[in-house]
Amino acid sequence: MRMTFIKKDLTRHRLISVGLTICIMMTSFLATSAAQMSAQLNGSISDLLQSAKAPDFVQMHDGSLDEQAVDTFSSKQSMVKAHQIVPMIPVEHVSIKFGQTPAQAGVMDHLFVKQNRFFDFLLNKQNEKLTVNKGEVAVPIYFQQKYHLKIGQRLLITKGSHHFSFQIKAFLRDAQMNPSLVSSKRFLLHDSDWAALNQVFQKKEYLIEFLLHDAAQADAFQSLYQSSELPQQGPAVTLPLLRMLNALTDGMVIAILLLVCLLLISISLLSLRLAMTAAIEEDEREIGILKVLGIPLSKIKQLYVGKYAVLACIGCIAGYLFTLIFGDLFTANIQRYMGKHPSFTHQLIPLFVSILTAIIVISFSYAVLRKFGRISAAQALQGGISSPSHKKLIPMHLNRNMFLPVNLWFGLKDLFSRMKMYSTIICIIALCTFLMLMPIQLWHTLQSPDFITYLGSGKSDLRIDIRQGNDLEKNTNKIESMIREDLDIRTSAVYETTSLQSKTMENTLETLYLESGDLSAFPLTYLQGREPLKEEEIALSVLSADSLQKKIGEKVTLSTNGQQVQRLVTGIYQDVTNGGKTAKALSQPFRQASLWKTIQIQLKQGKNIAEKKAAFAANMSPAKVTDMKEYVHQTIGSTASLVKVIALYSTIAAFGTASLMFMMFLHMLRAKDLNRNLMLRTIGFSKKDLTYQYLTSFIVVLSFGAFIGTITVHTIGPALMSVGGASLGASSLHWLAPQWVSVVYPLWLFIVNLAVISWLLKSFFSSKMSRHTLS
Repeated sequence: MRMTFIKKDLTRHRLISVGLTICIMMTSFLATSAAQMSAQLNGSISDLLQSAKAPDFVQMHDGSLDEQAVDTFSSKQSMVKAHQIVPMIPVEHVSIKFGQTPAQAGVMDHLFVKQNRFFDFLLNKQNEKLTVNKGEVAVPIYFQQKYHLKIGQRLLITKGSHHFSFQIKAFLRDAQMNPSLVSSKRFLLHDSDWAALNQVFQKKEYLIEFLLHDAAQADAFQSLYQSSELPQQGPAVTLPLLRMLNALTDGMVIAILLLVCLLLISISLLSLRLAMTAAIEEDEREIGILKVLGIPLSKIKQLYVGKYAVLACIGCIAGYLFTLIFGDLFTANIQRYMGKHPSFTHQLIPLFVSILTAIIVISFSYAVLRKFGRISAAQALQGGISSPSHKKLIPMHLNRNMFLPVNLWFGLKDLFSRMKMYSTIICIIALCTFLMLMPIQLWHTLQSPDFITYLGSGKSDLRIDIRQGNDLEKNTNKIESMIREDLDIRTSAVYETTSLQSKTMENTLETLYLESGDLSAFPLTYLQGREPLKEEEIALSVLSADSLQKKIGEKVTLSTNGQQVQRLVTGIYQDVTNGGKTAKALSQPFRQASLWKTIQIQLKQGKNIAEKKAAFAANMSPAKVTDMKEYVHQTIGSTASLVKVIALYSTIAAFGTASLMFMMFLHMLRAKDLNRNLMLRTIGFSKKDLTYQYLTSFIVVLSFGAFIGTITVHTIGPALMSVGGASLGASSLHWLAPQWVSVVYPLWLFIVNLAVISWLLKSFFSSKMSRHTLS
């Protein structure tokens, strides 16, 4: 009997069954894909760091270096297992060509290195230690993607009369510098080629790297190193930070996929509740007959749950199979940058998630059927099952209606009378709007030039980065004089960054990157407090304030080379650069060499930013000139690209799901309202009149659902994104998308679904309905 009922019910409600199966399949596919991505990301990062023998602590240094001092320090530290100093040759973009394509100016540094002997290896695409022959070069994957490079192409380096030509042998993975958030990329040369290049480009930068006996001591060792007088003219990173930077881009994609999954499972469960309630109402007399015959309540429940268990299993199996077939679409970026890490667990986890999705659907089906226990056989035989279609008495009387057209009045009365039923479809439309609008808002936010405020910088037209070691002051003065003479510039400011130590509440030291200059020229937006106005004041980034456990009005102790000074905290701002631990002040508290300097420029109104950038780039070499939109794109462009893809799929899913739900809903209304519509036709209403009545209800439902979804995106959405951004230093994200985004996309959802509803209503009354039986 059970199989007969399931087969007949699936046949009788083909559209509803197909719609629910598709929803469950989409949910299962995205949930298993997110699980597969999580497992792949964790495994690939671990495999990359292990294969490369990534260092536990790295101190970058730009300037002269006393290697003997580093060796002496390392030999005295029991925590150190091994150490090495990696020399790198920085080459300006103007000296590089990929084939016939000149390297573009930007935030990325081009660093040429030899393969390391002991650890921190550069890897090939099999995550094996990479070797190149004389005349060959291995190029970072970042530039392979940017310039669409292929094996065998030439990389040309020119300086004066010196020309170097290398054949691209491989595209390398770099455990330290893979992510786009890291503004340096390493190219691998043969030892003899590197030595020849070093004769022409004599300036070098260094990585001072340490392997520790216990990786958990990395933070303690960092404090110890940076409290010494060893070279540290550059940022420092630890292994946990390397892991976080490698996980950031794909981790954000996983978070968005999980959010989309939650929305889709909510839509699926609401649709399931609507379908089950309608099916129970249609079968109320048959249910009464089964109770009179003495069939146990549990058996009746199993008849209904059996159908939805079949749909859940079909949908989840299909979703899992789609993950096996198309899952590489989501993990392609992970495999490209970090490698594929196959294991039985990575297949088992998505399967477990698929099974869990099916269990959730089946459990929800049982929850919907709880009302069975409150219904007697007599109630069922008399049609007494309480359902959303039973209308409430609404005080709307046609004879008192003086303003509304009759069909509009009937449509509104039907909507208010069955508000409980219509509220379900309103929730579904709200969720579909949220599903569509949330990734779109995030993508536009990441693309916005105003996103620079989350990178710890004020808004400006152009940015000039000067990182030239011993020539830093000379180059800065030269560029400043050029800016002062340029009549197209309205405002400019120079910012100097140094590395200091700050004391925590436990009296340990933490690294702090302090940027100083005229903070009022390009002001930041502060989460709390204000910008420093006096020399003895300082502003901290969110992560710095959390790490140091400092609040507005408290004092922070800064130190370097045995000197100490206190500063009063006046503001807290957001920053995701340099590990998120930065600070702002009017001036540097100690006389010490700068790590780098930044010049921000605001042009006069009407001046062409692209033309001015090109002119600056030609005259200000070796400084890097970028406009702020380009700076944001180069820093988080890969993340924005993946979010764009998810936004596209989410939009398609939202439109498809909403249309599918309306098809199911209208199909159910067709059965529910058969007697009502026959009665209205008998007293003189035409099919056109009935269509207008339904359209009235659905226009209100669509409008209200889209409005709720849009409002929710603007209220809850930023809070959800801030939860993920808090670990990176952006604990209060706000949407930066243009205002038209919140109007155009919901409007398109409204128009498309109204067109679908209008088309369906044309055939709504065309065929007759007949009673069905369970046998």
